Amino acid sequence: MPGTNLIVPVVLWGKNAPSHCVSSVYLSRDQKTLVTGCYDGQICIWQVNPDTLKMTPRCLLVGHTAPVTCLSRASIIQDNNYIVSSSEAGEMCTWDLVDGKCRESVKLTQIHTNIQAYHMCNSEDLRLFCNGYYAEILIMDPFSLEILFCLSSKMNPDWISALHVLRPSSRKDDVVLAISITGTVKVWSLLGHENKQSEPIYENESKQIRCLNALSLNCCAYNQRTVLVVCAKYCQIYDAGDFSVLCSIQAPTGERWMSGDFLATDRVLVWSTEGKGYMYKLPANSVPDHKGFHGPTVEHDSPVLYSILAHPDNKLLSCPPAMRFVTTSAGGKQRRLLLRGDSAGVVSLWCVDKAAAPVLHQVPSHAPIVMTSLDMAWAEMNPSPVGILDQLCHPDEPEIKLTASIYLLAANRLVVGREDGSIVIVNATHTVQLQLLHGSHQQLDDWPPHQLLLGHNGRVNCLLYPHHVHHRYDRSHLVSGGIDFAVCLWDLFSGALLHRFCVHAGEIAQLIVPPHNCSTRIQKCICSVASDHSVTLLSLTERKCVTLASRHLFPVVSIKWRPADDFMVVGCSDGTVYVWQMETGHLDRVLHGMIAEEVLAACDETVADDLGGSLAAGAGDLQGLANPAVHFFRGLRHRNLTAMRAATARGLAALSGGGGAGGGGPLAEPARARRAPLTVQGFRSNPTDPESHILFFDIEGLIVELLSEEYSAMSPASLEAAGLITSEYMKVAALTQSASPDAAKRISDFFGRVKDKAGDMERILKEKDKHGILAKMKEGAETMQTRLQAKAELLKGNAEQKGTWRTRARLPTYEFSS
Repeated sequence: MPGTNLIVPVVLWGKNAPSHCVSSVYLSRDQKTLVTGCYDGQICIWQVNPDTLKMTPRCLLVGHTAPVTCLSRASIIQDNNYIVSSSEAGEMCTWDLVDGKCRESVKLTQIHTNIQAYHMCNSEDLRLFCNGYYAEILIMDPFSLEILFCLSSKMNPDWISALHVLRPSSRKDDVVLAISITGTVKVWSLLGHENKQSEPIYENESKQIRCLNALSLNCCAYNQRTVLVVCAKYCQIYDAGDFSVLCSIQAPTGERWMSGDFLATDRVLVWSTEGKGYMYKLPANSVPDHKGFHGPTVEHDSPVLYSILAHPDNKLLSCPPAMRFVTTSAGGKQRRLLLRGDSAGVVSLWCVDKAAAPVLHQVPSHAPIVMTSLDMAWAEMNPSPVGILDQLCHPDEPEIKLTASIYLLAANRLVVGREDGSIVIVNATHTVQLQLLHGSHQQLDDWPPHQLLLGHNGRVNCLLYPHHVHHRYDRSHLVSGGIDFAVCLWDLFSGALLHRFCVHAGEIAQLIVPPHNCSTRIQKCICSVASDHSVTLLSLTERKCVTLASRHLFPVVSIKWRPADDFMVVGCSDGTVYVWQMETGHLDRVLHGMIAEEVLAACDETVADDLGGSLAAGAGDLQGLANPAVHFFRGLRHRNLTAMRAATARGLAALSGGGGAGGGGPLAEPARARRAPLTVQGFRSNPTDPESHILFFDIEGLIVELLSEEYSAMSPASLEAAGLITSEYMKVAALTQSASPDAAKRISDFFGRVKDKAGDMERILKEKDKHGILAKMKEGAETMQTRLQAKAELLKGNAEQKGTWRTRARLPTYEFSS
């Protein structure tokens, strides 16, 4: 949430853990933090015990809109708790693992499939080597997420499918070894002084090999003489000198390889899409230390499978798991682990060293040493996490899933739609109090009271309170959309079903409010989007469908508006754009390709122009008109009651005449509006999950609200006795009485801020002026100013009689500030 206020979020998860289909996994080198990214775009941070490897979920990071494909460390310093994540939408984020904040984010046109963090020569910290669905290798800064430079291809440029960065033992430069999707191996040498302004960096060597669509490439860290290249159906060991094939390992029947790494010069670990790890002993011709290295292949000397890492239950997975081989160190001990995160959200760890010893004449299967998941963590909690409406759940009845919610700030009401079609309206403060605070209210059977709306035949998908978006709508109208293809209009106060719109042929997915500058008829409508690819404009006053746009061949992904042209622009998932006339419902045109993108962009520019025009007009109206608050503070500082009275009169005039296009004058929108103490936001990590709720507590807003309630119960005499106000303040406040309740509220808020500022100024003056010298000087200056003004008036009268008034401009003025 924007701003500098202290906002404390509290999540009411409910009794069901969120879904977490793992797409990437990362373990820090100190074995204290595990990070898992999921296909829904969230990132879960787990706290790990380095001794037992027991994992406990700590926080959930929300920031990506697509599956998280890459996770990497951001610094070579072990105590620097930062990671970098990347998604399939081209989003990159740098996260602080301590407080979970996103320190930097960027969206690139390039989509990464692999990120390797590497400490280059002549650089202070790590650099990120990225490859993916593009023909270059990008080297990025992990904290600024800026592209420092890129490695280009001169021979057979194509997407880079895998890369490995290493530093040869006999050289001081870094070597980047990569392979393209067409099987071209390329080598770059880096000296450490490369930058964005340098010439394009092309490969030093390249060679075509018979290896298409490689998934991973790893050079043996123990001798740097052999390279493991993994493809879906086979993995091969190559000689790093001439890139000739030494041996090949076929994938097990019904499985595909995902990646692999070297365990020793003669052993490799390769894992498959079934979530199993296979450990092989390499033949003699693939071991550089053996005298038969690079010799001819012998039939009886082939890769030998000696151990398998797998789950005992061999449960089928809905998608390939995320797996990673890591080498960690803690307490002076080195540990090699194989990590796996699957579609059920289960995180498993195998200790590779314990399974490394071969057993004669058999291939043992090793179970993971540690397993955990969010569901297991939820089951271990006592008491279990609470939900926002747990008071409505009965132990003997099945729990009704919450599917949609909206918080009505002005009425302090929480509206929640449920899976059975019912809508519950409850006091937000009371239900939060019931779930989070202990007290006598927990002994009550039916507290807080709630309102139940029944009208949908099935799940409620979305809710909309139009008056909250724009005041032109009736404050009593609530709109809901459900799986029963219906849009219902409710009276929020009486709970009556006013109308039921049945114009769609699919479940309602979204409800939108049209812009305020549409035609008068459209201003009373709301827009609904359904799963049958149709879009409608429903009039809440006429109680009928104004426009039905139902010729879209693909799902609707965006709705834009051109109010000046009476156009509603609908964007579909295939890139097609449909332009509809709102008043008549006529399909004006269908656009494809670049023209469609330009039309959508033009709609965004129109919105920006509208906002810029209104702001510019407001600024023009206020040119030369200083804010009355500035004059009021000056008068308060100099104890000039006349200036304070004039500033107050100007402020009241601005408030009372604030209905024009200029926005209501300089006091109509305070520079720092008071925030709501509590805001409730619904949250779902997956569309199939029940809705959880995030409570945002504004600490400053809470303090102001509590003090306002306390001071409102006190009389002016009590406030003055407590030192909260002064008699001078009461005199000024008497000048600001207004018949307008809105103006009175704003003036009250304004004087509250003035009181705080005056108290701070008075405290500072007392601290700095211990001997009262400044007070005496100010009193003397005011006396002198009075005398000079009287003298000036006398001289002015004499000059007017003689017509030679010239002295006033030269009279000195005295002004003291604190």
